[in-house]
Amino acid sequence: MKKLLIPLISVILLASCSNYYKAITATEPTKAASFNDFQDSSKYYILRNGNEAFVMKNISMSSDRKNVQCTLEDLPVEHKLYVTEGTAGNMKYKAKDYANEDETGVLNEVHIYTIPGNKIETGAYTLAFENIQKAEIIEKDKIKTKRSHVTGTIIGWTVAGVGIIGIIIGILAIIVSSTGFL
Repeated sequence: MKKLLIPLISVILLASCSNYYKAITATEPTKAASFNDFQDSSKYYILRNGNEAFVMKNISMSSDRKNVQCTLEDLPVEHKLYVTEGTAGNMKYKAKDYANEDETGVLNEVHIYTIPGNKIETGAYTLAFENIQKAEIIEKDKIKTKRSHVTGTIIGWTVAGVGIIGIIIGILAIIVSSTGFL
């Protein structure tokens, strides 16, 4: 019986559900209005310059709305998923990494890409809107995530059903062989 349970559990674990995210490109990233004055405290702003990525903290908009002043800091590991994987990766995140429905981490990131060639370092920084190449807002891919959960559930229940039928047949075979019936 144990020989049947181990493969059954392995298949169910392999068919587990996945959670996905997607990157939405901002329509007009060079305009201040695109960033809602950086007032959305639930967003985690990341400045991207080639292979470099920095956290934007203490963000404030200039009075003429042409620049943003901020403090750049090194990007912590919990915010490097999209930076390292990008769209070339499978765009999955682990739900266990998020303890509540607010799902932080990759799902609240805004990636702001600068025009190549700018030297950027940690510390005080002024970003001119005209130097923004593009901006991406990361959000949960609800359709792909739901599809994964439905598929995983169907596969899990199917495998479990087949496993239970196999166990019943195995038990019946043992009973028949031990009683000499047939």
